[in-house]
Amino acid sequence: MGRVCRKWVVAFWLLSAASTSRAQWQSLNGGVTHLVRSFALSSDGARLLIGGSFPYVRQDSLRANGLAWWDGQAWSIEGLAGGDGDTSVFGSNNPAVSLSIRPDTIFGSYLAGQWQHSTALRYASMLVDGTWQACGSPESTFLFMEANGRLFNGGRADTLYGEFKPMVNEWIGGAWQSVPGYSFSTTALVTDVEYWQGQYYFGGIFNAFGSRKMVAFDGVDQWTPLGGGVGGNFVSTVCGYGDSLYVGGFFLPGPDVQSKHLQIWDGQAWHPFFPQVEFVGTVADMQVHEGALYIAGVHTWAGDTTWYGLLRYDGNQLCSIGGPMPSGDNGPMFFFQDNLYLGISPMFPSVPNEFVAYLPLDGLVPDTCVAVSSTAVSERHAQQRLIVLPNPATDHVTLRWPASIHGAMQLLLFDEVGREVFSQMVQGESDARLMLSPMAPGHYTLVLQGHDATLRGQLTIAR
Repeated sequence: MGRVCRKWVVAFWLLSAASTSRAQWQSLNGGVTHLVRSFALSSDGARLLIGGSFPYVRQDSLRANGLAWWDGQAWSIEGLAGGDGDTSVFGSNNPAVSLSIRPDTIFGSYLAGQWQHSTALRYASMLVDGTWQACGSPESTFLFMEANGRLFNGGRADTLYGEFKPMVNEWIGGAWQSVPGYSFSTTALVTDVEYWQGQYYFGGIFNAFGSRKMVAFDGVDQWTPLGGGVGGNFVSTVCGYGDSLYVGGFFLPGPDVQSKHLQIWDGQAWHPFFPQVEFVGTVADMQVHEGALYIAGVHTWAGDTTWYGLLRYDGNQLCSIGGPMPSGDNGPMFFFQDNLYLGISPMFPSVPNEFVAYLPLDGLVPDTCVAVSSTAVSERHAQQRLIVLPNPATDHVTLRWPASIHGAMQLLLFDEVGREVFSQMVQGESDARLMLSPMAPGHYTLVLQGHDATLRGQLTIAR
């Protein structure tokens, strides 16, 4: 799925509120008959490929077998070689969970050890010249993940081509090639990738380089932690927007959880989402479209128990759109022909039992909005940051932190794989000097722990 990818503030005011939906969700000519799990745009941009576990589209009138094209007006299964191949009455419960399209190839992955009734097409396959073929023959869950024109694999697969080849790998020259410098365990689950500010950010369920569930890759061979990472259960979606990286999933309050189900990385430290919004469950997807960040996640507003399913943030306002979502269930998003497509619950009131719908964005009236202060966000981020100067450094650095944080503090230094390489007690009002001569060149994470605050910063030693 292509990415084109939060916040919290002090000051806000209510702009509008609606007790009933002003959104006009539209049917895809009868929808599909079971879950939608993935989208991909055709190479010419004229059709949307939709994947899931649906045996039919148009209420049993067109056999789909988990894959179908939508051109904005009608369904088609042209050129899909029978989809999953299951022509039984109720179809297969094996969904197409991720899709990717190149000019001559359609890639698909699914949650089973076969496709087209063939175990040779286990977990991932590709459609080339009208025939489904093996794509690495992974032995476990596999995901196709795209960022900045590069195609990586995620999931939990640690075997490709019959050999040990754990994540992350990249599709290069018609085959999966290992990405240099990775350090994921065989039990890791990688679920998403995003390209932001010159780096690739991978999220999922893992502990790599001393960072939980999130790690950065420079695109060549260097991997770095994002502070201590993210707590909670899992990361499902990662999206860069403006000066922040938004990370969503299922995060209940606990260690390294800044706010429920969605939090922000500013390049130096983690921060909570807007406090005026609370997510009820998993943040399923995030994407950027025409200068705004869209978030698929059921949420409520302070003082209002209404469940909404979509948030839009344009840098000035945070708005619920698409109306209430009482079913509390939404899935992946995609933008096609200036409409927002969404995998939905069969109980969605506007289009019941259709599992997918689209929301026209032209003239859309939000349900509820708050205006937000980007200045307040920037100031709050700065207040919670450990400033490191100079950076990169050779001989020494000066560390600075807010004057409101004082007393005895412990300074910790972690290397690129999360090992503690330095520890020292610090006494000072707002700054300290750290000599670097004993330390090897590389990337480090600094952690300053006080009685009532923990600040983090990044340091590069270059000689």
